Amino acid sequence: MAGLILLLVVLAILGAGVAVGLARRKRNPFTNRQFVNQWEQGMRALEASLGWRFVGEDQGFQERVPQIGRMLEADRSRVKFQLVGHWRGVPVLAVEVVLRADNMVTSEYRTYSVVVVPRPMPGPWVLISPRNDSVWGLFEQFVATGDPAFDARYEVRRKNPAFASALLASGLPQALLQDPRANGVAIAFDEHNMAAAVPGPILQAPLGHLADLLLDVASRVPWQALPRG
Repeated sequence: MAGLILLLVVLAILGAGVAVGLARRKRNPFTNRQFVNQWEQGMRALEASLGWRFVGEDQGFQERVPQIGRMLEADRSRVKFQLVGHWRGVPVLAVEVVLRADNMVTSEYRTYSVVVVPRPMPGPWVLISPRNDSVWGLFEQFVATGDPAFDARYEVRRKNPAFASALLASGLPQALLQDPRANGVAIAFDEHNMAAAVPGPILQAPLGHLADLLLDVASRVPWQALPRG
């Protein structure tokens, strides 16, 4: 009798293991050959349209934009896909990342696509993010700019108040409000690079528009006149 009970316990454990394995396999789309083929076709089409290339090696996203990189909580597996190339003569990195949905302890995550370009001049950190996107709540309290239209759409967080004030006084708020490419986009001025982040997977993101937006913003900012400390 004891042997029969032991056998039933073993079978139950094995059955549970098989069920878990099947559930994980079902949740992972890359075990689906049809999905893989569609993904590969989409990535090839994206590479051809942008002139960028998909790479499997870590491109140091967390080091390039450490303020956004720390949102990955030291988990490099949350950098899913990476593309490298040039846009208008400037080196570009595009990544798909998985970010925690808010600053609370939660199991809810969201996929974001991020484009990174070099910052023309190094300097203090500033984040301009959509007001209705809670993922950026990880950072410290935002500050109002005094522009009602801009503050209704965006939140600004900064390390150096003097730098942020000078940056915003350059006409950047008005430019972002008038630019449809900036809708729903977070723009980070990290110390050495600039990044634009938008919700959604990399195959569906407007990567070219994000790169153009960053380069246009960089070209209009009077870097030489801004505080550097």
